[in-house]
Amino acid sequence: MPRASREVETRREPSVFIRSLYGRPGFLLWRAHHIAVSVFNDECDDLGITSPQYGALCVVREIPGVDQGGVSRLAGLDRFTTALVLANLRKRRLIVRERDVDDRRRYSFRISPRGLALLRRVRKRADRGRDRLLSPFTPRERKTLIALLTRLVVALNKDARARIDETALPRMRRSGRAG
Repeated sequence: MPRASREVETRREPSVFIRSLYGRPGFLLWRAHHIAVSVFNDECDDLGITSPQYGALCVVREIPGVDQGGVSRLAGLDRFTTALVLANLRKRRLIVRERDVDDRRRYSFRISPRGLALLRRVRKRADRGRDRLLSPFTPRERKTLIALLTRLVVALNKDARARIDETALPRMRRSGRAG
Protein backbone atom coordinates (compact mmCIF):
# COMPACT_ATOMS: atom_id res chain seq x y z
CA MET A 1 0.00 0.00 0.00
CA PRO A 2 1.43 3.41 -0.93
CA ARG A 3 2.46 5.62 1.98
CA ALA A 4 -0.09 8.36 1.21
CA SER A 5 -2.94 5.86 1.37
CA ARG A 6 -1.81 4.61 4.78
CA GLU A 7 -1.69 8.18 6.09
CA VAL A 8 -5.20 8.90 4.88
CA GLU A 9 -6.41 5.63 6.34
CA THR A 10 -4.66 6.36 9.63
CA ARG A 11 -6.26 9.80 9.78
CA ARG A 12 -9.73 8.38 9.17
CA GLU A 13 -9.43 5.57 11.70
CA PRO A 14 -9.07 7.74 14.81
CA SER A 15 -12.15 9.77 13.87
CA VAL A 16 -14.30 6.86 15.01
CA PHE A 17 -12.46 6.87 18.33
CA ILE A 18 -12.57 10.66 18.55
CA ARG A 19 -16.32 10.68 17.99
CA SER A 20 -16.65 8.01 20.63
CA LEU A 21 -14.51 10.08 23.01
CA TYR A 22 -16.56 13.23 22.37
CA GLY A 23 -19.74 11.35 23.24
CA ARG A 24 -18.53 10.12 26.62
CA PRO A 25 -20.14 11.88 29.59
CA GLY A 26 -16.85 11.95 31.50
CA PHE A 27 -15.07 13.65 28.63
CA LEU A 28 -17.86 16.19 28.21
CA LEU A 29 -17.88 16.95 31.95
CA TRP A 30 -14.09 17.27 31.92
CA ARG A 31 -14.25 19.69 28.97
CA ALA A 32 -17.11 21.62 30.60
CA HIS A 33 -14.99 21.92 33.76
CA HIS A 34 -12.05 23.26 31.77
CA ILE A 35 -14.31 25.75 30.03
CA ALA A 36 -15.80 26.82 33.38
CA VAL A 37 -12.32 27.34 34.86
CA SER A 38 -11.26 29.31 31.77
CA VAL A 39 -14.32 31.55 32.01
CA PHE A 40 -13.72 32.11 35.75
CA ASN A 41 -10.05 32.91 35.10
CA ASP A 42 -10.98 35.25 32.29
CA GLU A 43 -13.34 37.15 34.58
CA CYS A 44 -11.14 37.15 37.70
CA ASP A 45 -7.53 36.82 36.56
CA ASP A 46 -6.61 40.44 37.27
CA LEU A 47 -7.83 39.94 40.86
CA GLY A 48 -5.32 37.13 41.32
CA ILE A 49 -7.76 34.50 42.54
CA THR A 50 -8.47 30.97 41.34
CA SER A 51 -11.76 29.13 41.58
CA PRO A 52 -10.48 26.84 44.42
CA GLN A 53 -9.35 29.95 46.32
CA TYR A 54 -12.75 31.53 45.73
CA GLY A 55 -14.47 28.42 47.08
CA ALA A 56 -12.27 28.29 50.17
CA LEU A 57 -12.74 32.01 50.78
CA CYS A 58 -16.52 31.57 50.57
CA VAL A 59 -16.40 28.74 53.13
CA VAL A 60 -14.18 30.73 55.52
CA ARG A 61 -16.47 33.74 55.22
CA GLU A 62 -19.60 31.70 55.89
CA ILE A 63 -18.11 29.69 58.75
CA PRO A 64 -15.76 31.81 60.86
CA GLY A 65 -13.57 29.48 62.90
CA VAL A 66 -13.64 26.64 60.38
CA ASP A 67 -10.55 24.44 60.35
CA GLN A 68 -8.63 23.14 57.35
CA GLY A 69 -10.53 19.86 57.32
CA GLY A 70 -13.83 21.71 57.33
CA VAL A 71 -12.76 23.86 54.38
CA SER A 72 -11.72 20.71 52.54
CA ARG A 73 -15.00 18.90 53.24
CA LEU A 74 -17.26 21.85 52.43
CA ALA A 75 -15.43 23.11 49.34
CA GLY A 76 -14.85 19.62 47.91
CA LEU A 77 -11.08 20.08 47.78
CA ASP A 78 -8.54 17.37 48.57
CA ARG A 79 -6.40 17.92 51.67
CA PHE A 80 -3.22 18.81 49.76
CA THR A 81 -4.97 21.40 47.58
CA THR A 82 -6.73 22.84 50.63
CA ALA A 83 -3.42 23.29 52.45
CA LEU A 84 -1.92 25.11 49.44
CA VAL A 85 -4.98 27.28 48.92
CA LEU A 86 -5.20 28.30 52.58
CA ALA A 87 -1.46 29.01 52.75
CA ASN A 88 -1.78 31.27 49.70
CA LEU A 89 -4.82 33.07 51.12
CA ARG A 90 -2.94 33.60 54.42
CA LYS A 91 0.16 34.84 52.64
CA ARG A 92 -1.97 37.43 50.85
CA ARG A 93 -3.62 38.34 54.19
CA LEU A 94 -7.08 37.44 52.88
CA ILE A 95 -7.70 35.08 55.80
CA VAL A 96 -6.37 34.91 59.34
CA ARG A 97 -5.24 31.69 61.02
CA GLU A 98 -5.79 31.40 64.76
CA ARG A 99 -4.90 28.69 67.25
CA ASP A 100 -7.96 27.10 68.84
CA VAL A 101 -8.22 28.00 72.52
CA ASP A 102 -9.72 24.60 73.42
CA ASP A 103 -7.44 22.47 71.24
CA ARG A 104 -3.95 23.92 70.83
CA ARG A 105 -3.21 21.46 67.98
CA ARG A 106 -6.00 22.89 65.89
CA TYR A 107 -6.00 26.08 63.83
CA SER A 108 -9.09 27.85 62.65
CA PHE A 109 -9.58 30.44 59.95
CA ARG A 110 -11.59 33.60 59.55
CA ILE A 111 -11.81 36.04 56.69
CA SER A 112 -9.92 39.32 56.99
CA PRO A 113 -11.36 42.71 56.00
CA ARG A 114 -9.07 42.56 52.96
CA GLY A 115 -10.44 39.12 52.07
CA LEU A 116 -14.01 40.30 52.48
CA ALA A 117 -13.37 43.23 50.13
CA LEU A 118 -11.85 40.90 47.53
CA LEU A 119 -14.69 38.43 47.90
CA ARG A 120 -17.20 41.18 47.16
CA ARG A 121 -15.31 42.12 43.97
CA VAL A 122 -14.94 38.50 42.87
CA ARG A 123 -18.59 37.70 43.50
CA LYS A 124 -19.81 40.11 40.81
CA ARG A 125 -17.33 38.72 38.29
CA ALA A 126 -18.06 35.11 39.25
CA ASP A 127 -21.75 35.81 38.67
CA ARG A 128 -20.89 37.29 35.26
CA GLY A 129 -18.81 34.18 34.51
CA ARG A 130 -21.70 31.93 35.52
CA ASP A 131 -23.97 33.84 33.17
CA ARG A 132 -21.43 33.42 30.34
CA LEU A 133 -21.12 29.72 31.05
CA LEU A 134 -24.88 29.24 30.93
CA SER A 135 -25.43 31.58 27.96
CA PRO A 136 -25.95 28.78 25.39
CA PHE A 137 -29.08 27.68 27.28
CA THR A 138 -32.59 29.03 27.71
CA PRO A 139 -33.66 29.86 31.27
CA ARG A 140 -35.55 26.57 31.44
CA GLU A 141 -32.54 24.61 30.14
CA ARG A 142 -30.33 26.32 32.72
CA LYS A 143 -32.56 25.11 35.54
CA THR A 144 -32.61 21.63 34.06
CA LEU A 145 -28.83 21.54 33.63
CA ILE A 146 -28.24 22.67 37.21
CA ALA A 147 -30.77 20.15 38.50
CA LEU A 148 -29.18 17.29 36.54
CA LEU A 149 -25.63 18.23 37.56
CA THR A 150 -26.76 18.54 41.18
CA ARG A 151 -28.35 15.08 41.03
CA LEU A 152 -25.15 13.62 39.56
CA VAL A 153 -22.89 15.31 42.13
CA VAL A 154 -25.09 14.30 45.08
CA ALA A 155 -25.65 10.73 43.90
CA LEU A 156 -21.98 10.05 43.15
CA ASN A 157 -20.34 12.23 45.84
CA LYS A 158 -19.16 9.08 47.65
CA ASP A 159 -17.13 8.14 44.56
CA ALA A 160 -15.19 11.42 44.47
CA ARG A 161 -11.57 11.68 45.56
CA ALA A 162 -12.51 14.82 47.52
CA ARG A 163 -16.04 14.42 48.81
CA ILE A 164 -18.28 17.27 49.87
CA ASP A 165 -19.51 16.68 53.40
CA GLU A 166 -22.28 19.15 54.12
CA THR A 167 -22.97 17.35 57.38
CA ALA A 168 -19.71 18.92 58.60
CA LEU A 169 -21.47 22.29 58.81
CA PRO A 170 -24.01 21.38 61.52
CA ARG A 171 -21.37 19.22 63.28
CA MET A 172 -18.97 22.16 63.43
CA ARG A 173 -21.69 24.46 64.73
CA ARG A 174 -22.76 21.94 67.40
CA SER A 175 -19.19 21.48 68.59
CA GLY A 176 -18.65 25.24 68.71
CA ARG A 177 -15.96 25.12 66.01
CA ALA A 178 -17.72 27.51 63.70
CA GLY A 179 -18.80 31.06 64.39
